[in-house]
Amino acid sequence: MQIEHPEEQGSSLGISKVLKEEARLLEEGRKRDSLTDATFKKVPSKGASFWTWTRFIISLYYNKLAVNMFGFLTGWKWYNRIDNVIILGALPTPSLIKSLHKHENVKAVINLCEEFPGYDRIYEQCMIKQVRLETPDFCIPSLETIEKGIQQIHDVIRNDEQSSIYLHCKAGRGRSAAIALCYLLATYQLDPFEAQKVLNKKRPQVDKDLYVSEEIRLFYKNLLSKLESNQFIRKPFPL
Repeated sequence: MQIEHPEEQGSSLGISKVLKEEARLLEEGRKRDSLTDATFKKVPSKGASFWTWTRFIISLYYNKLAVNMFGFLTGWKWYNRIDNVIILGALPTPSLIKSLHKHENVKAVINLCEEFPGYDRIYEQCMIKQVRLETPDFCIPSLETIEKGIQQIHDVIRNDEQSSIYLHCKAGRGRSAAIALCYLLATYQLDPFEAQKVLNKKRPQVDKDLYVSEEIRLFYKNLLSKLESNQFIRKPFPL
């Protein structure tokens, strides 16, 4: 029986089901692929409560339903490329990570999930750097976290201008989207409202009011101060 992988579906599977299936498939094919590890079964972060994990699962399945069942109406996809550097998306599966590494030249993953640790073994095998910026679900990252995220993006680009970065939280709508919006502000000649419009055009399911959050407004205020002192230069967003 042929198993259709997430990248072939245009989405990811539900987290509990897919991790078990990925582990089984990888175990069966260990002679062809060394990416087999019990890590795939250790999904929740150690500090995640039962309620946090339950809410995470329900919300993730809702996102899967919105993409799989209604994506043709909403335009929702599991991930979207924002520019030549950033890919913004939902929680990746092991097979999706390998596909992104192979086809999108992803060299780094920035994980905003407090409740999901990522896949250390597979990242090591693929030589992908994972950066964890742990932020509670349904929260905007702090200013400090946003600045760390932007710095990590710049560090990756500095080392390899051709590389891409997969930026994700659970659904790619809030936490990781906030980092993506601030990346647009820091890179292109956009104000918060314009950056929000660009982000929603590229990824329709992004929360539409991110640009009014206190953390993003403060980031933009600090950004303007740096621009006035000529600390860096922004460029027009490519059409």
